[in-house]
Amino acid sequence: LSKETEAATMARFWCIILCLFSFQTATRFSEVRGQHVEGSCADEGGSEWKEDGSDSTISLHNGVQMPVFQLGTAHMVTDFGPDPDAPAGFIGLQPERVYQQIELALRMGIRAFDSALNYGSHQGIAHVLGEWWRTVRLQARKDVWITTKIFHPFCGVCLKQRHMPTLSDMAVEEAASKTEEHFERSLMELNVGYLDMMLLHWPGEDEASAGRPLDPQLARQKRLAAWKVLEDMYQRGWTRAIGVSNFSVKHLQQLQEDGATIVPMVNQIEASVEVQHVDIRKYCHQQNITLQAFSTLRGLNGPAKDILTEMGQKYGKDLAQVAFRYLYQHGYTIVFLSTSAGRMISNTEIFDFELTSEEMQAIDGLNSDEGGWGLPKPNEIP
Repeated sequence: LSKETEAATMARFWCIILCLFSFQTATRFSEVRGQHVEGSCADEGGSEWKEDGSDSTISLHNGVQMPVFQLGTAHMVTDFGPDPDAPAGFIGLQPERVYQQIELALRMGIRAFDSALNYGSHQGIAHVLGEWWRTVRLQARKDVWITTKIFHPFCGVCLKQRHMPTLSDMAVEEAASKTEEHFERSLMELNVGYLDMMLLHWPGEDEASAGRPLDPQLARQKRLAAWKVLEDMYQRGWTRAIGVSNFSVKHLQQLQEDGATIVPMVNQIEASVEVQHVDIRKYCHQQNITLQAFSTLRGLNGPAKDILTEMGQKYGKDLAQVAFRYLYQHGYTIVFLSTSAGRMISNTEIFDFELTSEEMQAIDGLNSDEGGWGLPKPNEIP
C-alpha cells in the first residue's frame, strides 16, 4: 500500500474504534441512569423539582428560585448534648457526621444543603455529591442547591483557620482580602465552580466575645468591605445569590447607607417558636429580603409543648411540623438539621394545613428575649 492509502486506512480504523467506544459509553451511561440503586430516591436524575414538600421554592428578589427547606450541616457537640463517644470534655464540631447525613438525604430526595466554612462540612458535602455525579445519580450542578457562609469571628470551640480569628483587630483592607480568600477556599473545598448562595455569617464580633469595647465605625467599615467582596463575586457569576446572616435592622440599613449596590437577597437569623426578632422580620419583609430561620426547633419542650401539641392533634401533625408551619406563615424559609430519614421528609410536610390567626397569635405569645441557645443577638453587635 502507498503511504497515502495506508494513512487513510488507519484513519478509518480509528474512526470506527472511536464510534464504537462512544456508542458503548453512551449506552453505559443510559444504563446507569435507568438502573435501580437500593435505597436511592425514585428520581435518581434529580432534575425536576416537585411543587411541595422538600422541593418547594421561593423566588428571591433577583429572580432565583431558592428551596424553602435546606438541610443544615452544623454537627456541633455542646454542653447541652455531649457526645458519649467523644473524649471527655470535647465541645466542638464533628464534620465526619456529614458523609452519612448527605448520602441519606440524597437518597430521600433532599437536594438543598446549608453549610459554612467554620462548620468543616464542605469536604463531606463535596465527596458525597461527587460520588453521585460520578455515578450519574445526579446529572448536573443545577440538581442541587448549596448555601455556605464566611466572615465568622472566632467562637472559641472551632478551628481558628475556619474563622476571622482576629476580626476585631483587622484593618478594613485585611478583612476584605480575608473574605475573598475564604470565598475562594469555599469553592475549592466544595469542589464546585459556583455557589447557589453565599452569606456573610455574622455582621462582626460582639463586645462580650471580644472582651473589650469595639469601635462601631470600624466594624461598620469592615462589614461593608466584606459585602463588597460578595457583590463582586456575584457579578462574576461565582454565586447565584448573596445574603447575610445574623444582621440587625441597623446593620442592613448601614449597608445601604454606606454604598452597597445590591440589597441582600437573604438574611438568615435564629428563629423558632420562642425566638422572634420581630423588628428584623418586619424590616426584611418591607425591603424584599427573604428571611431564613436556623435553630428552628428550639423551645419545643418548654411552655410551647402543650400549645403545639393541641394544634398538632387538630391537624394531624407533630410538634416540628406545627413549628415549621408557624415560621413559614411568618415568611421564613427554614434550615433544619437531621440525620433521620423519616424526619428529613416529615419536617417538610407542612403545606396541607394552615394555622389560624388566633393560633399564630398564641404562638407569638411564646416569644422571649431570653430565648435561644446562647448565640450573640444581632442587636448586640456594633
